[in-house]
Amino acid sequence: MARRVLVMGFGFILAVSCGALFLPIAALADSTVREAGFEAVIGSFFAMLDETARDGDPAAGFHALGLVFWAILIAVCVAPLAFAALVGEIAGARSWIWYVGASGILAAASPWIARGARAQASAHPPSQMEIRVLGLFFLTGALTGFLYWLAAGRGSRPAQ
Repeated sequence: MARRVLVMGFGFILAVSCGALFLPIAALADSTVREAGFEAVIGSFFAMLDETARDGDPAAGFHALGLVFWAILIAVCVAPLAFAALVGEIAGARSWIWYVGASGILAAASPWIARGARAQASAHPPSQMEIRVLGLFFLTGALTGFLYWLAAGRGSRPAQ
């Protein structure tokens, strides 16, 4: 049992770390997402400067920007994989399809889950940018699920 927990922890940390590296690299590789990301970062930077000028605390703006990146990391890399790993371990699932599919779908759905949690559901169809981000999040979740399966899920015996 202790060995299984160690293997799961190692697989989880490995998969999340690789996903956290993959997400910004893949975002920079797609020109549309890269341009939108740069616009968001520049807008955030100027908002941070305005807030700093108003409050006089430069650390507050950097802290807020760090929290945004942390929230994206949790929503795309950590939470979907944690759910897939937990359910997979309880159910005894050892198929890569479960880990890749569940992590990828939950990661892709994370913006809509967050929107629903804040009761800001919108009825408009997704834009081209939203579809690209959905694909990027799906690939990141699928990668983390696959890496977790490679490290901790494949060939192991179900919990008894």
